[in-house]
Amino acid sequence: MDPAPGNKNLITDIPGIQVGHAEDNNIGTGVTVITGDNPFSAAVDVRGGGPGTRETDMLSLENSIGRADAIVLSGGSAFGLDACSEVQDLLRQDNKGYKVGKAIVPLVPGAVIFDLNINDKPHVNTIGEHSPWRKLANKAYKSANTDFLLGSFGAGYGATTATIKGGQGSTSWSQTFSNGEVYTVGAIIINNAVGNPLLNEGPHFLSGYLEFGDEFGGYGVSNDLFDNKLRAKRLPQSISKTEIFNDISSNTVIGVVATDAPLTRANLKRLAIMAHDGIARSLSPSHTPMDGDTIFAITTDKDFKEQVLENADILALGARASDCVARACNRAVYEAEGVGKSKPGWKTFFKNK
Repeated sequence: MDPAPGNKNLITDIPGIQVGHAEDNNIGTGVTVITGDNPFSAAVDVRGGGPGTRETDMLSLENSIGRADAIVLSGGSAFGLDACSEVQDLLRQDNKGYKVGKAIVPLVPGAVIFDLNINDKPHVNTIGEHSPWRKLANKAYKSANTDFLLGSFGAGYGATTATIKGGQGSTSWSQTFSNGEVYTVGAIIINNAVGNPLLNEGPHFLSGYLEFGDEFGGYGVSNDLFDNKLRAKRLPQSISKTEIFNDISSNTVIGVVATDAPLTRANLKRLAIMAHDGIARSLSPSHTPMDGDTIFAITTDKDFKEQVLENADILALGARASDCVARACNRAVYEAEGVGKSKPGWKTFFKNK
């Protein structure tokens, strides 16, 4: 087949993956859950200087398990990690998890973004059974299917970037590999970056050259690229001012890249590493001391006994995963609408220009 995005152009183009999300507009936060009928083989790579994560050590290659029964992406900063506990409870009720004797232990890695200042109302910083993120996680898990919304939804509800509203984005890509098999790779990204996703002042995206069709506006490549004017707007010169720094210093990009290709855990780690290149290509700057950039990599394949892909195929998968992440970062911004005290959405901002 000719290389192209999947039918939905979502991470759920990969068979065996479902996504659910829920939002609370009073608080200005949300939760996204990635799950499926079977557990995923998983790895993770963290590049930001301020991550908020759960169960990432479990996915390290030197450790024994390397599996996830679901992955949770959440708002709420450290409070939002409580969403993982709710999903863990729900999985156990569904008899899903890692079996140790008679015990069932669902394994739920997760990562969070900072969105605590999106509304004027004091943030509900509660944990335990009254945690808003537990309630949102419950709704997200129970709504999981192959169709979901982009923009200001799920964990992307309160997301923002240096210049414009952030959000939840997703893309996919399928092609034939050297063994004759067609594999799909996809990404779901919560774009809450410190950096700027636009080329200069916009409306073009920094990685607009990766666009398929009009998935993020149809602007494609800016003429600035041909005029040697690639001057991505970076942090303001007044960054040393406390009020400016505080406004942008608690952001992050988190997400999942997935495939149905037969990958070992080491291959998955490489996929997660290469996927971070998509963040670097679509946001300027990226992987800063204030970001918590975290990418999980999963495969739904369960039948392989040993690595069946050549290194050239691993390279191709990683490159496509990077492209999917960059495109998902852009779709998150393109589809987002302003909420609460957030910056304006891309469509609103440039429609009024």
